[in-house]
Amino acid sequence: MRTITPALLMLLGLMPVWAAAPQVDILSTHSTHAVYEGVRHLSCLHKTSLCPDKCGHAKDVAVFRVTGYIAYQKTNSDYGDPRATQFLMPLVEGNEVNATVLAFAKGLKVGDVVRLDWNHEYVKDNGGSYPRRRVTLLAR
Repeated sequence: MRTITPALLMLLGLMPVWAAAPQVDILSTHSTHAVYEGVRHLSCLHKTSLCPDKCGHAKDVAVFRVTGYIAYQKTNSDYGDPRATQFLMPLVEGNEVNATVLAFAKGLKVGDVVRLDWNHEYVKDNGGSYPRRRVTLLAR
């Protein structure tokens, strides 16, 4: 028996690409207390043909030093992140950071103590797959 998958339907043009919802697997969840340490610029690592000036890999990140865990769960023993001592949060709105979290982060001062939660996720979307560390809570 043959199975018709959403990917096959999209390939044949019978299903629009935007109709398929991404599949998200949570590999680990982190709920922490952290101290904001400022902004760091991460340079491009020159891994694609568009590097370094057209790839968009270089970015500014907010640096947080994790001082303690409130809760931690590793739901995938092979791939979930272990407990962290530091977390780098991109300072652009997107898959990992929503507008509310971004606005809050931009108002922080070095030394501010925050509650920082994130999920380490594996996303399968339109035939591609990638890891993501999505911030779920940033508060004082």
